[in-house]
Amino acid sequence: MNKTLDDLVLSMKDEMIKEISEIIKFKSYKVKGTEDAPFGIETKKALDYALELGKKYGFKTKNVDNYAGHVEFGNGKKTFGVLGHLDVVPEGTGWSVDPYGGVVKDGYLWGRGATDDKGPIIAALFALKAVKAFGIEPKSKVRIIFGTNEESGWECMKHYFKHETKPDWGVTPDGDFPMINVEKGIADVNVTLYRRQRKVDEEFSLLSFKGGDAPNMVAPTAEAVVKFKDKALIEEVIKYKPSNGSKIEVTNKGHKLFIKATGKSAHGANPSAGINAISALVDLLNHFPIDDDEMQYHLENIAKKIGYETDGKSLGISGQDGMSGPLTVNLGLMEITPKKMKFVLNIRYPIFFNLKMIKKQIEESLKGMEVSIGHHHDPLFVSPDNELIHLLSKVYEDVTGQKSFLIAIGGGTYARAIPNAVAFGPTFPGHGSTEHQPDERISIDDLTMIARIYAQLYYKILS
Repeated sequence: MNKTLDDLVLSMKDEMIKEISEIIKFKSYKVKGTEDAPFGIETKKALDYALELGKKYGFKTKNVDNYAGHVEFGNGKKTFGVLGHLDVVPEGTGWSVDPYGGVVKDGYLWGRGATDDKGPIIAALFALKAVKAFGIEPKSKVRIIFGTNEESGWECMKHYFKHETKPDWGVTPDGDFPMINVEKGIADVNVTLYRRQRKVDEEFSLLSFKGGDAPNMVAPTAEAVVKFKDKALIEEVIKYKPSNGSKIEVTNKGHKLFIKATGKSAHGANPSAGINAISALVDLLNHFPIDDDEMQYHLENIAKKIGYETDGKSLGISGQDGMSGPLTVNLGLMEITPKKMKFVLNIRYPIFFNLKMIKKQIEESLKGMEVSIGHHHDPLFVSPDNELIHLLSKVYEDVTGQKSFLIAIGGGTYARAIPNAVAFGPTFPGHGSTEHQPDERISIDDLTMIARIYAQLYYKILS
């Protein structure tokens, strides 16, 4: 490890934390965009901020139509890419601090994006700043690419690489240390039912249902409105206790019940870590005689085939392989209106599984509903014998003093966007992660260590 370079990184710690705190303040989740701001004005501002930082530190920068942009240092034909994203998932509820305050307290930096992925990608930028200040004569190029739509479709990368050449190899600081060489396939499966017109008799009529914030998050809340005649049903609804521990709140307004289920959010790659409010509310509704036979049949089938499960067993799609582990299912979004019911299953499937067969089986399990594949990423696998793996292992062990090892995950990272790439950080073994959860945060020490590791990586690549 180059000690002088390491000291340079440490000297920049306070400035780095300040800049990460500032970029967290942009509410950069996807909203309806414009031609100049395809994913919303706040996301555009976050991209502008990151590129201005790069420009201020003397790097070449480029904005590709506000979809994505990059900071570049070095010369030569071979380019090493560092891909991160500035967009975030919605904040949800349950925070003890302002989710967009960039608060520093108790040795942590708090806010949506602190871990996923604003904090790590700006730490990677500061690592490059340190290498430049060190005075190295670069023999190749490092390009830090800032995406803006990682959480909701990857349109940013699709557009960016229509105009820019892909790096030859690279990493993304959007997973775990030591490194992730296997990523399961990811598919959002859209399931839709178009409802028949009917006359509401108000015995127990489901007027609306809405739950979840994003397909790749365990739904923290779900709400339904029902119309009813029998007042005795109110007490039954109030007393109902979902088996997953979700909390139920009921408000009675005339002959309408407003029912809210509150669970616990978690990343869609690990749905068993959360408490799914959608599943709880579907379970509750199935204990009452809905006046729409068609809707009742399908709700019962959803409860039977999906329910509280996160392994796809009752859907008939469960399983695992020896390389990447088990398939997981997250019922991430659901909405019911007078005209249709639609829900989204976020499925992470092992690298040797077949998405066509998964879809076919879901169609069989959920007969009568339309099934289609939305957002999808093929699995990723990089051999343990790959040159990149050996390089990252050496750097990680030199800086941390810890033994390197390989990890397989259900998450999806930008490593899939270019050839020969893996996720490299930011979460250290045993440190846990709060991404996609209330009170998302990362320790100042971990952010500093990320910058130290990336600086040594750049030094080896550019020397």
